[in-house]
Amino acid sequence: MAQLVMPVGPNDKLEWLKVSLSSAVSQPVDEVIIYDNSEREDIHRFLSSYKDKITYIRDRRMKKVNMARLRNKMLDLTKDKFVIMMDSDVVIRPDHTREMIAKLSEHPYVWLHYAYSESEMDTPLSKGENNPNLGCAALNVEVIRSVGGFDEKYERDEDVWLYAKLRKMGYSPSTLNGKCLHLNDLHARKTFRSSLIEAKRNLWRSKYDLRLVRDGLVDITFLTGYVYFGSYYVLGIASIFLPIISILYVPVIATGMYYYRGPKRYLLNLLPGLSLVLSVPYAILENLK
Repeated sequence: MAQLVMPVGPNDKLEWLKVSLSSAVSQPVDEVIIYDNSEREDIHRFLSSYKDKITYIRDRRMKKVNMARLRNKMLDLTKDKFVIMMDSDVVIRPDHTREMIAKLSEHPYVWLHYAYSESEMDTPLSKGENNPNLGCAALNVEVIRSVGGFDEKYERDEDVWLYAKLRKMGYSPSTLNGKCLHLNDLHARKTFRSSLIEAKRNLWRSKYDLRLVRDGLVDITFLTGYVYFGSYYVLGIASIFLPIISILYVPVIATGMYYYRGPKRYLLNLLPGLSLVLSVPYAILENLK
């Protein structure tokens, strides 16, 4: 029917891995494969205690993180038509796994959105919510291989690349009306510290967004977020020469507060957004190579 593959890396938290592996072995799949390139003895000892329930594969740590290459390694480990990709900080309900597998006959890529608390797992998706991921997802392996597997130029954001690539090829990747629990709530940007960390990460993310446009996988409307956050810089520069223009910050800020449903979420998402735009010159240079 299906296999489940979970990667374990050097920076993974053991306490999260324990919870995620307990969830993984409860899933309705034929085999649970753990691909461990952490080179950590504490993780090795823990995973070895599950040797009767998992297929345990150890490998060398990657010299440079390349998520697309990691996903290709995971595909190479599978022999079934369908695979569940599950990260080591995620919990999935078995019923959701069954539903994802059932949808793979029509949709080659099915994923669950992230919840950051158990209570959020039962909340319906927001209108227009569409954030593909590979941390709790199901793939039709035959289809993914038919498009050449993951493009390793996309060292990050390989999930967005896969979504765009499949749509470009005429397939219809789809989300499931349910959520998995993400034990790492960093991406939720609930604190100023997590917002700062996300801002740092966004300094490289624009490179892959522009590459998607360059490769013809998305149209220019994909970059609407850059237009919004870029307006802060444009208004700031224009206001130096014509101060009255600064009044336009009022509708811009109001739009952000409406979109993020209040001042707190708006402020916690502002810095990562500004960081994304700040990195555009670097992204352009990278894509001209």
